[in-house]
Amino acid sequence: MNIDLSSNDELYAESRRLRDEVLLIAEQLKDNPIRFTLTNGITMDVEITKSDLKTIVGKNTQDNHFNVVKNMLAKDIPWLMEHGHYEGWRPVVAGKHPETAFFAYFSHEQNVKVYLCVRKIRNTGLFKPYAIIDQKTFEVESMHLETKKPD
Repeated sequence: MNIDLSSNDELYAESRRLRDEVLLIAEQLKDNPIRFTLTNGITMDVEITKSDLKTIVGKNTQDNHFNVVKNMLAKDIPWLMEHGHYEGWRPVVAGKHPETAFFAYFSHEQNVKVYLCVRKIRNTGLFKPYAIIDQKTFEVESMHLETKKPD
């Protein structure tokens, strides 16, 4: 997709339109999550729920161009996980996200470089998408990134 919107207002409107499309997809997942197994850098049993998609499109930045790309990619998380490049994983920051064993990251170039952050849930072993982030956020979050496979 080539995004050629000329004003910040147009970018914002497109971001909101795509967000609404993702929320319609999310409604279809109510009581019927997407589940699949994928090997892309690591083997993952993945579950995507209504809540996961709502969380992803709810995390906006000040950059409306990025928000357009993020929301467009949120429409097909399985595709993004399959075609993304596995960057590695990082442990959870002490005291945060006690339900999470670790976070894994996948990158994809879509007009801008984006990173899908996926968390492994401690008690189920399932991987759940958590956020689509920009390069700057990834650099902050990836300070303790491990490129070897997690235990």
